[in-house]
Amino acid sequence: MRLFADVQISAIPRHDFFGKVLSQRFSDLRLSVISASEQSVDRRFREARSDYEDRYFAVLMLQGKQIIEQSGSHAILEVGDMAIYDATRPHSLRFEGQWQEVVFSISRPILNNLLVNAEDRVATSLAVSQGVGNVLSSYLGALGRQIGQLSADEMTRLADPAISMLAMTLGGINGSIGDSPHLRSGTLLRVKRYVNTHLHDPDLDAAMIASASGLSARYINKLFAAEGTSLIRYVLLKRLDRCAHALSGTGGARTVDSIADIALRWGFNDMSHFSRAFKKRFGVTPREWRKEGVPKR
Repeated sequence: MRLFADVQISAIPRHDFFGKVLSQRFSDLRLSVISASEQSVDRRFREARSDYEDRYFAVLMLQGKQIIEQSGSHAILEVGDMAIYDATRPHSLRFEGQWQEVVFSISRPILNNLLVNAEDRVATSLAVSQGVGNVLSSYLGALGRQIGQLSADEMTRLADPAISMLAMTLGGINGSIGDSPHLRSGTLLRVKRYVNTHLHDPDLDAAMIASASGLSARYINKLFAAEGTSLIRYVLLKRLDRCAHALSGTGGARTVDSIADIALRWGFNDMSHFSRAFKKRFGVTPREWRKEGVPKR
């Protein structure tokens, strides 16, 4: 469990103790299937010690029994049951006998933007016997069986429906899912996450992003319009920012890299267009920016 957070683990000493983890990380998410003997897991820290700890864990029990305690609530999970807990805050996990579970690790900002007061849903059994919750539990179980069989890109695309279903299932606890602005904000975050991990691809365009997100380009542009921009402009500005960072000598690029090399690395294949766009954004040419050595904004 220390793969996921800084915790204290106590196992019942026995000759046949075992533990096994199958895990796949994709984008800023992780899906794991964990099998082990009887044990307890405790977190006492009150703040995340790294960005990777700053997340919620959604768990689906496949075998055995688990008791989750956090923030004055507790959930008893048996086969087929689900709950979430916050890896950032103190929590206690108790596993009885041999057990197996699927763990879906989601960054807190993503779920918090999808769901109002997500932190109030921790250590509460989810309704998975019917409706969206039932679809979610089946879906996560199927994803768990595909660990190592799918590419990171395929897993990222398949994870988005799971996140949406989780938000809807959690919203059902108190009879209210987060309002539409939060849902739109969470969707926009997922689109931005995809864009920022594919900026280097010269083929990145509205059609590619829409296909990967499972959304229409028109709807994505409506999301960006709320921020006063468009999808393609967002892509352009992010690429220019990456180039500027590299040209200033702080982006990891070697000083011998040419301006053209850096532009190509970040998806530009037309140097004239790159130079014009760069000057329009920063007020100087790429060559002048490199000579200055530090951003002038």
